[in-house]
Order: sequence, then C-alpha cells, then structure tokens
Amino acid sequence: MRILDTTGAVKQLIKPHSVSGRFSIAFIGVVTLILFVYAGIAIWIDNSRINKDLEQRLERALHLSTISLPTPLWNLDNHIVDDFIEALFLDESMVFAEVTWGEKVISKRVREEYSQFEFSSLNNPSLFLSTISDILYEGNKVGKIRLSISRETVKREMIKGILQTICLTIFIIVAITITSLVITKKYITAPLLKLQDSASSIATGNLDTFIDKSSHSEIGILAQQFDKMRESLQSLFLEVSEKKSKIEEYSRNLEQKVDQRTHELAQSVDELQALGEVSRVVSSTLDLNKVLTSILHHAVQLSDTKGGTVFEFEESEQVFVPRIYYGLSSAIAKKLERSVLRIGDKTAIGQAGQQKAPVQISDLEIESEYPLPYVLEDGFRALLAVPLMRQDRLIGGLVVMRKYAGNFSDRTVGLLQTFAAQSALTIYNAQLFKQIEEKSSQLELADKHKSEFLANMSHELRTPLNAILGYTELILDEIYGDIPEKIKKPLERLEKNGRHLLNLINDVLDLSKIEAGRLTLSLDDYSLRELVNTVLISVEGLAEEKGIKLSATIDMDLPIGKADQQRIGQVLLNLLGNAIKFTDEGEVGIEVSTTNSAFLVSVLDTGLGLSVEDKQIIFKEFHQVDGSSTRERGGTGLGLSIAKKIVEMHGGTIWADSRSEGGAIFSFSIPICVEQQVES
Repeated sequence: MRILDTTGAVKQLIKPHSVSGRFSIAFIGVVTLILFVYAGIAIWIDNSRINKDLEQRLERALHLSTISLPTPLWNLDNHIVDDFIEALFLDESMVFAEVTWGEKVISKRVREEYSQFEFSSLNNPSLFLSTISDILYEGNKVGKIRLSISRETVKREMIKGILQTICLTIFIIVAITITSLVITKKYITAPLLKLQDSASSIATGNLDTFIDKSSHSEIGILAQQFDKMRESLQSLFLEVSEKKSKIEEYSRNLEQKVDQRTHELAQSVDELQALGEVSRVVSSTLDLNKVLTSILHHAVQLSDTKGGTVFEFEESEQVFVPRIYYGLSSAIAKKLERSVLRIGDKTAIGQAGQQKAPVQISDLEIESEYPLPYVLEDGFRALLAVPLMRQDRLIGGLVVMRKYAGNFSDRTVGLLQTFAAQSALTIYNAQLFKQIEEKSSQLELADKHKSEFLANMSHELRTPLNAILGYTELILDEIYGDIPEKIKKPLERLEKNGRHLLNLINDVLDLSKIEAGRLTLSLDDYSLRELVNTVLISVEGLAEEKGIKLSATIDMDLPIGKADQQRIGQVLLNLLGNAIKFTDEGEVGIEVSTTNSAFLVSVLDTGLGLSVEDKQIIFKEFHQVDGSSTRERGGTGLGLSIAKKIVEMHGGTIWADSRSEGGAIFSFSIPICVEQQVES
C-alpha cells in the first residue's frame, strides 16, 4: 500500500506537459508583460515628442509673425499680410490663421477641410493646438494674430507607431513561445516522461525497474533521489512482510485497550456532564431542594446505586435531618424522618460525621449492630456515606445505597466527595442567603425608624427655633424698646446663625421625608421664567456681599410648565446658593432653554471647579468638594443631594461637570409637564 501511495504522488507530480506548460506560460507571461510595458513607454515617448514638435512649430510661426507683421500692419499693407499667412499654410499642420486690426479682419485663412470651424471652435486641446498674440510696433499694439494647428498629424504618426510596436511585440511573443515550447519539451517534458514510466513500473510492484540517471540537471538529481527511494522501498517491503504478523497482534491488543479506554472516557464524560449540569443548576437557582435533588440524582446514577439521601446537620441538636430522597420508598423515607441520627452513632452517616471522612458498609447482613434494620429489610446491602464539609465545619451528609454487597471503588468514593462538596456549598449558600434576608429586613426596618425619627426630631427642633428667630427679629426691630448698641451686633449674629441652623434643619427634614416616602409633590401649572427671576432676587444679596456678578439667559418662548413650583424653586435656590458659596470672584450665571419636551436649566460659576472624584460623590448625602472646603464654606452637604432627589421625583436628571475656562456647571432636566410623581 505504501508503494502505491508513493508512486501515485509521484505520478501526480509529473503529469505530462504540466511542468513545461506552466513554465512556458509563466515565462511568456512575464516577457509579454515586459514587452507591453516597453511598447506603452515607447508610444508615450513618441507621442510626447510629436506634441512637442507641434508646439515648437506653432511657437516659431507666432514668433515669425511678431517679427514680420508689425510694419505691414502699421502701413495697412494687406497684400504683405496675406502673403505671410499664405506662407504659414505651407506647414500642413496649420489649419487656421487670422490677423485683425482692432475689430477689423485684415487677413484670414482656414484650410478647406476645416472651413466650418471658427477660431472659438478650435480650442479643443485634444484636436487642435491654438494660440492668440498681440502684434506690437514700437511698443504700440497694431493688431492681433490667431493661429491653430491640427493634431491630426500626431494621431496618424501615433497610430502608425502603435501598429509597428504591436506587430513587433506579437512577432517577439510568437518567437519566444515556440522557443520555450521546444526547449521545455526537450529538456523538461521528455526526461519527466521517462521518469513517469519508471514510476508507473514501480507502482505495479516491479522494484527492479531501471531509472535513467544520466542527466546532470535538476531532473537528473530528482531521478537519483527517486532511485534511492526505490531501494528504500525494497528494504521497507521486506521489513513490512516480516513484521506483518507482529502488527496484527499489536492491533488486536490495541483494539482491546481502545475499547477499555473508550469505556473509561465515556464514564468520565458522563461524570463531567453531570457535574456541569449540577453547576448550572447551582448557578441558575436559589431553590435548595431543586439543587440538592439534581445533585443526588446524578450521584445515585453515576455511582451505580439504587437510592440515596441528603442530610442537613443541625448544630444546635447535633443531629442529621434528612432533606432530599431519591430511589427510596415512601415507607423507608418516613422511617428515616422519625429516626434520630446523631453524630458518632453506629450509622454510616453518624460515623462519617464523626470522622469527617467517607465511611462505607460493604454488607449490612454482617453488621449486626447497625441501628436501622429497615434499610436491610428494604433490600439494600451496601452503604456509602460522605460528610458535607465547609471549611472544617460539618454541614450535612450524602448517603447512597445499593442492593448487592461489596466495597465501593476509589473512583466512586472520589466522585461522591465531589458531589458532597457541591451539596455543602449549596446548603451553606442557602443558610447565608437566609441570614442575609433576615439582616436586610432588620436594616430596612432600622432605616425606616431612623428616617421617621429624623423627620419628627427635625420638626420638633424647627418649632422652638422659629420662635427664637421671631423674638430675635422683634428685639432687633425695637418692638420691646431700644436696645443697647453693645448687644445689637451679637443679636444680629444670633439671628444669622439661627437662620443658618434653620436651613440645616429644613434640609435634614426634607431628606428624612424623602427617605421615609412622606414627601409628596404638589403638581400645578407654573412659569419657569418667573420662578427663575424670583430666585435670582432672593440670592442677589449674597452675590453683592461677595462682589459676584449675577446673569441670566432665558429663552423668550418658554412654555408654561407643570410641576411642584416650590420644590423646583428649592432646587434652583440650592444650585445658585452653592455656586455663590464656592465662587470668590467672577460671576454666576443661569441658562434656561427647552429640548425634547423638557426644560434644561444650567447654573455656571467661575469657582473651584470639580475633579473626577468630586463628580462621583458631589450628589451624595453629607458630601462636599473636600474637607477643607467644608470647614471653610460651611454647610452639611445635603443641598445637592436634596436637589437630586427632587429632580428625580419629577422624572428628571441632574449632573455636574467642570468648565474648560474654570469653574463648574450644574445642570438638570425635567419634563415640561410632569403628570405624576416618580417614586424613588
């Protein structure tokens, strides 16, 4: 077989005419390409030469006219001009000539075959070469000459040159083709055909075939190598015949090993598929019973047993509680539920839990002290119990049972340990999830109580503070009589700090109401333009104290909106107040426009600006730009957080960014008409 395959490949290599044909085609193709490139270059050069010669003719005629015509034109000697034009037409390429004096044509001639053309029609550069020039006499313009030369001569000479070049190229290609075919046939095809005949003879089994090695070319070297291959094939053929029996015997043994290995691989594939299915179930659901049922089902099938149970270990009572059954009758399941299986007892699961290692009972009939006789009565003879461990903590146990006696293989024990690890992880995750749910409920309840406490406490603080501020204003207004100058400034500071404290309490109260779900929007029609102007008036005093310029850019055609006007005003007040607080010099501006059925409001300042870290925390509760700014500027860091929550309750969004020219820009967008409150 190897002889036939090798010679077959050689026959494919030396198909008749394939090498010579391909060589000839490649060689002729390269030569043809070179000749065509050469012909193209020659035609281009010849065309350029003819065009240049034509241009020189026109230039000489024009130069001659500027020398010969000024005096006749000055003297208005038309006969000399006509004679000059007639002399120009001795050049067969000249087709049009015209001499004018002002608007008057002194002399004009058009070659007969071009009589239908005017000078303006002779401006096609592909057909004619035309020019116009003034004729001067002692620096004065005495006339104008127009000349046109036909390119027909160029075309005729070009066509003639192309035909000559094509004929020469075809002749050279034909000559090279014939020469190439003769050479390749003599020096390539004929030797290869001889080599093919020898290969065909070898293919029939005649390994004594003569191979001609007289050539000193590459084909001769190939024939020498082919002869060496023939000798090697003779040796191999003898070795093959001697080792044939050994190979047949080895093949029989190999088939047996392959069958055995195939069975083992199939078993491994089943185990991997089962583990993959278990992993998929574990990752796709939190249903503990569903996951444990899948694990137990695959464990029983792959361990070649008839039934099994998954136990969960109760640490408080130190007992195993059955959770999942597979392949067991309802009667034995009920008996297992009524039985008390403790760690360390004589059962397989009790011993496995104590030893924290797999325990098997090979034959229940010889285990007289086994405490669960109904297992043997139901026909089961052998048990294998594997503890479910999680970081040295006992979680439960996995038990499989079969109805014939004997030890379980190490492979089965290892497989059950893998399933036990999956079961332990599932039970442990279920316990953690239950604890997380309980903690989440507790945290949710605590957060609700916190929000309610803050709301109530803020309200209780605001009532007496309002009274204090009211009486302070009455005293400052001298309702109760004149006040000494000594205590007037302390009272003013008291009122200012009291107002600041009231704003902080109002912020805490608003945040608490929002988190407790007790803040309700009062939706009604409003004018955003009027609202912005009102807020600007309220912060105008703060800006004047710091010498900051306030500006507003509001679209003229703002529509009437629908929202909680008071809360939107609170957002504007927070953003403008925040911008003034963090701007030491420059200006604070507000821009209002509409886009996509929404109001777009932007507050710009020339203050500190924002870093990347600032943008991530600026809208969180109790956060400002940085610690130093908090101490210097004051505030609780609740204003922007409350503004964000109010905007989101209107179904809008709010964001912040730094300006390229310095400072920050805070923007928010809300629907023009808010139909209902968005619950957070």
